[in-house]
Amino acid sequence: MTTDEELRRTWEEQQSVHKIDREQRFRVMLDYVERIAGQPRRVLDLASGPGSVTRRVLARFPSARVVAVDLDPLLLELARGAFAGDERVTLLDRNLDDPDWYAGIDGSFDAVLSTTALHWLSPAAFARVCSAIARLLRPGGVFANADHILIPDERLRATADEIHQHHLDTAFAAGAESCDEWYERAYAVPAYQHLQAERERRFAHWSADLMQPATWHLQHLYDAGFRTADVVWRHGNNAITIAIA
Repeated sequence: MTTDEELRRTWEEQQSVHKIDREQRFRVMLDYVERIAGQPRRVLDLASGPGSVTRRVLARFPSARVVAVDLDPLLLELARGAFAGDERVTLLDRNLDDPDWYAGIDGSFDAVLSTTALHWLSPAAFARVCSAIARLLRPGGVFANADHILIPDERLRATADEIHQHHLDTAFAAGAESCDEWYERAYAVPAYQHLQAERERRFAHWSADLMQPATWHLQHLYDAGFRTADVVWRHGNNAITIAIA
């Protein structure tokens, strides 16, 4: 029988197949947060899913409080179950494509974190989100974004994609579950069947094709008002940018 605990566990497993060195990405993000902003008291987890980043933040910084924002109704339900009764976590159902998605969220965050999510936005929405994050962070606060941030050189970018695709082909041939297969299995659970149509409605206009090089990302961060920004980690066409408010 598929349980919520099993769905949360296998979410982590299939995401680790899709994103090589996923744990290292999390560790690097939190290393930079701690070194630059100190032990964070308040963290904003954007596109938080079932709480992967939030869980790691609380494991490393037990006194932190996290505001976790997501749009996916299934993943929000899994997060609600995971953090039920934990006063350190506030879950919000918000659409980052809405210009006022941050309404009612108090500022002065020490860190804003996002992983493999903001490439779903349009360029205009990405710019708005960066500007909102810059306002929500305290001076000296850190925005860490791990996402598809492309290698500028066309040949090297294509080679990285080929290497990653070979990794996926090998893993799936060996029986690893894909993200799409995970969703199919989750929606087969009677309690979650009704959420499939709602997710499709919410994501109908999202394209997930915001694939831009690092220079594009960094320019948007500077335009949003960050004092400094750069790529601090990379594995192929996945990278982490760190920006300081």
